[in-house]
Amino acid sequence: MSSLNDKPLVIFELANNHMGDVTHAKKIIDNYYILSSKYKKYGIDFAFKFQFRDLDTFIHPKFKNSEHIGVKRFESTKFGNKQWVDLIKFTKKRFLTICTAFDEPSVDKIINYKFDYIKIASCSINDWPLIEYIAKHIKKKKIVASLGGKNEKEIRDIISFFSNRKKNIKYFYCVAKYPTLPKDLNLSYFLKLKSIYNDKISGFSTHEDPDEVLSGAIAYAMGARFFEKHVNINSKKYEINKYSTTPDQIEKWLSSLSDAIIRCGSAKKRALFINIEKKNLGQFERGVYVNGNKYIQKGELLNYKNVVFAYPKLNTQLSANDFSKFSKYTAKKNLKANEPISKNHLIKQNSRTIVEIIRDKILGIISLSKIVVPNNSRLEISHHKGLDKFKKYGLAMITVHNEKYCKKYLFILHNQIHPAQYHNIKEETFFILFGSIKLILKKNGKEINRVLKTGDIITIKPGTIHKFKGLSKNGAVIEELSTKHIKNDSFYIDKNINKNENRKSLISLN
Repeated sequence: MSSLNDKPLVIFELANNHMGDVTHAKKIIDNYYILSSKYKKYGIDFAFKFQFRDLDTFIHPKFKNSEHIGVKRFESTKFGNKQWVDLIKFTKKRFLTICTAFDEPSVDKIINYKFDYIKIASCSINDWPLIEYIAKHIKKKKIVASLGGKNEKEIRDIISFFSNRKKNIKYFYCVAKYPTLPKDLNLSYFLKLKSIYNDKISGFSTHEDPDEVLSGAIAYAMGARFFEKHVNINSKKYEINKYSTTPDQIEKWLSSLSDAIIRCGSAKKRALFINIEKKNLGQFERGVYVNGNKYIQKGELLNYKNVVFAYPKLNTQLSANDFSKFSKYTAKKNLKANEPISKNHLIKQNSRTIVEIIRDKILGIISLSKIVVPNNSRLEISHHKGLDKFKKYGLAMITVHNEKYCKKYLFILHNQIHPAQYHNIKEETFFILFGSIKLILKKNGKEINRVLKTGDIITIKPGTIHKFKGLSKNGAVIEELSTKHIKNDSFYIDKNINKNENRKSLISLN
């Protein structure tokens, strides 16, 4: 549940719609099990969610058996432990299971019943006694939480609380209105939260009109990957509330979601499809022909004077798209005027350097990380063990400094290693702006291994041997801060690196 490439998870929320009737609850679960089986082919996982309240302690004695609307509903739909055991066992055979805890005893019950997830409701997300209890007692179980009705400060406080405790938690964007009108969904706010908290904001919890069909599809396109819908079935015995769907209604919603999944696809599928697109576009490209007033001799370099670009391009012919400043073509045989030039007639020499390719990779990381770099920056590429081994050993950086201050953006590729080194004078602080790294520190014979993720910070003292490795597939960006830019203060443990005077290359970033 950490990545937008994850399978979508649709959660069917039962709440109190079981009406305290196990037979009715099982009918609901079975109906949605049959329905969900139609949509698993789209890569959707499904879960059923319950709610736990320990009514003996949850309701104040003064209000027990009263006409209070909430108390009356909770008491009238109460299950005993045997009923819960029966219902949960029944559900686990069909779905992943999730349960909302509204009090501390219910947290313990969720742990004992071995639910796959625990849910924190919007009304409880800043119930700090309950939150503290969940943080203390939920060790490895996945946590999901709704943010309905919370302002930006409250959301920041909640996410900060769980982040500091390193809990595996994801958040639903939620509108706490029952039912929610389309104009009140404000799904753009989901995007705002996502721009701040990234994949922590991955869900959409809805209490919309049951006939709504577009919200899930739109939320998926915006990046939501798990969804919560209140469900019920038509029954002569029990009424359906205004925000719970029937199987017919949710099937229309799931159909729209499935359409969105198909159309959004994935970056991987897009990459695989490129060759088909290239083939289709190839029929519109211009081919390279020998100039009508010229002929090209064997060994002659192709240039703008001895060739022309014209339509159509034949199957094996060199195209105008291939003809660039980075590639040089030499004729392997004499070519006649107006002759289409086949790739088989040429020797290709690619003049685009490894350094330029590295620069393009770094530009890609800058784009993904959305960091702002100074205009006209120069990229310093450290290839400690040679350019040919840069992918395994190396680092790229942009340096900003004056006499008293130095900041560097360090770019490290996936699985790339920056070799062990130390500084005699410089004290530096690493702040992870994007991605994650593994940092290995060694001083006085003691070795410390740390995995640092976006937002983590660490200070490295002089004399501390340190090396690090990129863990993120899309690369990582480290902001390095030090009080002074000091040349010749980097000492590598591998002495061959120190002897290598040609271990750096500079190139304009633009």
